[in-house]
Amino acid sequence: MDEKNKVKQISIAVAICIITLAALGAASVGIYKYFYNNNKEVIETNAENNFEEKNVEEETIELIDPETLEEEELLDEETQEETEKNEETEKELSAEEKKQREEEEKKKQEEAKKKKQEEEKKRAQAYPYWIKVNYSANTVTIYKKDDNGNYTIPVKAMVCSTGASTPRSGVYRTPQKARWGSLIGSYGQYCTRVTGQILFHSVPYLKNGDKTSLEYWEYDRLGETRSLGCIRLTVIDAKWLFDNCPLGTSVEFYSSSNPGPLGKPSAKKISGYASPLKNWDPTDPDPNNPWHNQNAKEKAEEEARKQEERVAKEKAAKEEAERRAAEERAAREKAEREKAEREEAARKEAEEKAKKEEEEKNNVVVPNVVGLTEVEAKKQLKAKGFTVIVKAENSDKNIGKIIKQSLPAQSKYPKGTAITIVLSKEKENTENIKENNTNDDGKVKDEKDTKTTESSSEEIKNENNKSN
Repeated sequence: MDEKNKVKQISIAVAICIITLAALGAASVGIYKYFYNNNKEVIETNAENNFEEKNVEEETIELIDPETLEEEELLDEETQEETEKNEETEKELSAEEKKQREEEEKKKQEEAKKKKQEEEKKRAQAYPYWIKVNYSANTVTIYKKDDNGNYTIPVKAMVCSTGASTPRSGVYRTPQKARWGSLIGSYGQYCTRVTGQILFHSVPYLKNGDKTSLEYWEYDRLGETRSLGCIRLTVIDAKWLFDNCPLGTSVEFYSSSNPGPLGKPSAKKISGYASPLKNWDPTDPDPNNPWHNQNAKEKAEEEARKQEERVAKEKAAKEEAERRAAEERAAREKAEREKAEREEAARKEAEEKAKKEEEEKNNVVVPNVVGLTEVEAKKQLKAKGFTVIVKAENSDKNIGKIIKQSLPAQSKYPKGTAITIVLSKEKENTENIKENNTNDDGKVKDEKDTKTTESSSEEIKNENNKSN
């Protein structure tokens, strides 16, 4: 009995705690609704604009009284007893029955997994995009899900203008939308609330519903921190969020100098244009937008300019290709010419080498025949292949021997080379010479005959000089 009272007291204490927490939760919801209703005036819509408001579903908490809690505890005891009974029964089951139960359990798990995947797929279809706002870079990047269900694939980047009250961090879910919204002293198109008074919307307009009253000076400042806290966008980008991101889409705020994986787009500067162009957002798809013709004109001019640039680049590329081809051709010709010159030089060098080798092969050593007799000298020289010329010279030494030779001993010369050797002979008496120089009638012989013997020594000397 004491044990039951103790359990009952604990159950009552737990129930009191739950009731207290539920009361605090109800108070929080009341505070939230109070502030929410006070801020609701941020977006006002004319009746003709058919403003539509939707709230993201919120989870509810059910309160539990002590009697219900006690009944649930008794139920838990019965369930535990039944579980123990089932365990005892399971022990008695045969192997085949156990296998059948395991297969049934496995099938249930697969069905639960399949159901979970289908639910995730439905959630992904409900929220196809995740929005990231980079406060520092004034850039919005849209991500879609990858195969694993994570928002990692960037699909679109938008230039924006944030403000002093724009969140620097945190994740919020969009609760409201409005075609036109009332801002602080101005109006915006395609408004999507993020949190509190923070909205996505177009650059402000001076008049509600008047697309010709754009604050063009603010449009020129897109990409800079200019708003009070909202995220300003071009009309086309604000409309894209409005059309493609359902209520409940997550919006994440962060701050980085890196604009994001797709970079930071730029917006057209319109202050320099005359009215009505500068009074319209250039991206507004409205058929009455005068920018359509202007954009078409500028697009045509841009295409013409790009075409000229392409032609100029192609011409420059062609000229560069021709120049390079000419340089390559000249380089090839030079290389071929140098190759031919090298081959010619190598050929000549080979010929010279072969000639020298041939000459070296045909050259023979000149023997020293000085001191030999004429017969011996001729024999040795002819044996070597030389042509021998003998001359006589008057001398009082080595009579009958060779005293000079025109080619130096031990030098090399080709076979067939003429070599002159000088044979020493005894001097004649002056009278004999005189008699020999006169005819029978007492006249002097021809001067040529007289000088033959006298010039023999000089001829040998000249022969030796030539040979050397």
